[in-house]
Amino acid sequence: MSKVIGVSGVNAPRLARVVRQSAAGITVGLSAVIYAISYGAMLFSGPLAPYVGIGIAAAIVTAVIGALFGLLSEERRFISGPDSSTTSVLAGLLATLSALEFAELRTVNLALATLFLTSVVCAVAFYALGRFKLAGLVRFMPFSVTAGFLASNGWLICSSGLDIISGTPLSRSGLTALLDQPYRPELVLAMAVLLALYGLASRVSAALLIPLVMLSASLLVNVALAYGICPATACSRDNWMFHGLDDLAWRPPWDLSLEWLDWRTLVSELPAMLVISFVGTLAILVSLASLERDFKKEFDLDRLLKAHAASTGVSAFLGGFVSIVSIGRTSLNRAVGGGALSGVIGSAICLAMLVGASGLIAYVPKAVLGALIMFLGLNMLKNWLWDQITAVNLHELAQIVLIIVLVANFGYLVGFAAGTVISCIVFAVAYSHIPLANLTTDLSALPSSVVRSRQDVETLSMRASKTVIYRFEGYMFFGSAKKIDAVFQTMDMATLEAIVMDFTLVNGIDRSAISAFQRILRRYADLPLHFYFVLPVANRDLQLSLLEDDTLHHQLSFFQVLDHALEAAEDRILSRNRVVGYEPSCFDFLDDMGDREVFRRYCDFRQFESGDMLCHEGELSDAIYFVNSGTFDVIKPLDSKPGRRLAKISVGAMVGEMALYTGKARSASIQATVSSSAYILSKLALARMRAELPELVTRFEHMVIRKVSESLARSNQLVTTLR
Repeated sequence: MSKVIGVSGVNAPRLARVVRQSAAGITVGLSAVIYAISYGAMLFSGPLAPYVGIGIAAAIVTAVIGALFGLLSEERRFISGPDSSTTSVLAGLLATLSALEFAELRTVNLALATLFLTSVVCAVAFYALGRFKLAGLVRFMPFSVTAGFLASNGWLICSSGLDIISGTPLSRSGLTALLDQPYRPELVLAMAVLLALYGLASRVSAALLIPLVMLSASLLVNVALAYGICPATACSRDNWMFHGLDDLAWRPPWDLSLEWLDWRTLVSELPAMLVISFVGTLAILVSLASLERDFKKEFDLDRLLKAHAASTGVSAFLGGFVSIVSIGRTSLNRAVGGGALSGVIGSAICLAMLVGASGLIAYVPKAVLGALIMFLGLNMLKNWLWDQITAVNLHELAQIVLIIVLVANFGYLVGFAAGTVISCIVFAVAYSHIPLANLTTDLSALPSSVVRSRQDVETLSMRASKTVIYRFEGYMFFGSAKKIDAVFQTMDMATLEAIVMDFTLVNGIDRSAISAFQRILRRYADLPLHFYFVLPVANRDLQLSLLEDDTLHHQLSFFQVLDHALEAAEDRILSRNRVVGYEPSCFDFLDDMGDREVFRRYCDFRQFESGDMLCHEGELSDAIYFVNSGTFDVIKPLDSKPGRRLAKISVGAMVGEMALYTGKARSASIQATVSSSAYILSKLALARMRAELPELVTRFEHMVIRKVSESLARSNQLVTTLR
C-alpha cells in the first residue's frame, strides 16, 4: 500500500509525529521555564534577592541543557533540569555564604563560583559511580520506598501546580492563605481545565488532548483580558498571567573574578558540596528506578549516570548548575507524545527566554499551566498511592503514606531516609528467611511423569539439558530476586530453550521481587526462550503482574503443579524437534513393519471414552497395554478426594508390564483422559506367541528389560536430584 502524501508532498504520519512532538516540546519548554523561575528565585533569596535575575538565568541555562538530556541517553523522552532536592541544599549553602557579609558584588561572584564548583564535583561523582558500575545498588531499594517517592513527586507536583495558579502551595501556610481568600476565579478556570482533561482523557489521546485544551483555555483567557470581558476587579492580569522576565542576567563562569580568600572559602565548603553530590546521586537513581516502573523498561543506570555527568558538566561551564532527570517533565513529555525532537524544541524555548523572548511567558495563563501540572501530579498520586491500596499489604501502604507526609513537610532526603530505615526494620522483623533455589537441575535429571514412545524419549534425551529447572523456597524479596537475576546473567541464555521456575515452596513475594522478574523477562524477550512458572494460588499476584505487560505473553506459561510444567516443556521440545512425518507407534520396538503386523494380531483392540477405566487399583494383572491414540492417566485414588495423578501415558507408550511379570495386583488405576484407544496383549496371548514365535517374544522381552532398567536408573537419579 502506498504512503499517504499531502499536497505539499509531506508524509502524513511523519507530519503528525512532528506536530505531536512540537506540541510536547512547547508544553515541556514552558513547564521547564516556570520551574526554572521558581528554582532561580529559591537560590537567590535573602541577601541575594536583588540579583534574582542572575539566579533565574542560571536555572534557565540548566533547563536548556537538561531538555537535551534525551539525546545523551537511551530513552529519547528523558528530560532533566534543576531539581528541588539538590536546589534546596544548594540554596542553603548560598545562604550560608551570603551571611559572611562580603561586599554585594563579591558575594554574587562567590555564589556563582559555588554553583560552578559544586556542579563540577557532582559531575565527577556521577561519572565515577557510573564508571565503576555502582548504580545498580538502587535495585535493592524496597518497592514501598520507590512507590512512596513517586507518590511524593505527585504530591509536590500538585503543590507546584496549585502554587502557580494561586500562590498557595499544598502546605499549612498555603492552605491557610487559601481559606482566608477563598474567592479565586483563577482556581475555577483551573478546575474547569482539569475536568476537561479528565473528561476527555478516555476519548482523545493525550498527545492531542493536552495541547488542544491548553491552547483553547489560553486563547480564552487572553481574549477575556484583552477585551475586558472579565471585570478588572475579578481578573487582575497580575493574578492571571505570568510576569515577563525582563531582569535576566546571564553570568558565565569565565566572567567571574575571585580573590584568594574566596578560593579558601570555596575549599572550606567542599564537604557540603560532597553532600550535594550524594543527594544528587540519590535523586538520580531513585528517579530512574521510579521511571523504570513507569516505562516498564530496564535502563542502563551506569550509562545514565555518566550522561548526567556530561550534562551537568556542560551546564556548569555555561553558567548553569546540577541537572537531574525529572520524573514530572519526563512523564509530561511522554504523556503528550514527545521524543527527541520535543526535547530540542523545549530547549529552544528555554533558550529563547534567555536571549530576549522572555516577554512571551506573560501570555501563558497561570491557571492553565498550573492545571496541566496538577493533572500530571494527580495521575502520579493515583498510580502510586490509590492504586496501591489493593496491590500492597498494610505495612507497605503505611510506609508509602509516611514517606509522602515526610517529603511534603521535610523534603526528599528525610522522606527517603525514613522510608529506607522503616523498610529495613520491617523486613528484618517479618522476613528472616532468605529464599534460595533449593533445587537447580534440568529435564534430563528431573523429567515429567509422562510415559512416552521410544522415539520421543530419545529426542528428549538429546534436548533435555537445554531446559533448566529452579525450585525456590522461603520468602522472595528484592535481594534474593536480584541474586537470581545475577545467576541468569552468568548463563549463556541463548543456548537454552526453556526455564522452569517452581514457586510452590515460596510463602510470599515482595513487589520489588516481582519487578525484578519483569526485568528478567524483558531482557530476554527477543530470545526463543520460554519461561514456565509454577505458582500455587497464594502466589498468583506474580502471575497477574507479569501479565500486565502484553509484550511478555508469548514467552510465559503458568501452572499450579510442577509435573504439568515439566510436561509442557517436554511437549514444546517434541513439537519443535520431532522428525517430519514421524508418527508414534506403540510397536516401534520392532523395526520391521511385518513383525509389527504379526505382533498386532496377538493383541485385542479397544476404544475408550474420556473417563473410562483401563484397569483398577488392586486388580490382578493379566494384560499389557499399548497406547494407540489419546492419553491415559495413572491415578492413585484417595479417600473422598479426587485421585492424584502419578503418571501420564501418551501415544506409543506401554504400561502394565511390571504387574504382569511379577503377578502382583495393580498398584494404581488407569483412566482415559480423552477419547483414546489401546492394544491389549493378554497373558494367554503372550504364552501363545511364545510357543509360536519365540524369537519375537524374546525381542519384546529384551525391550521390557531395557525399559525397566532405564526406569530404575531414572528413579535413582531422581532420588539423588531431590535430596
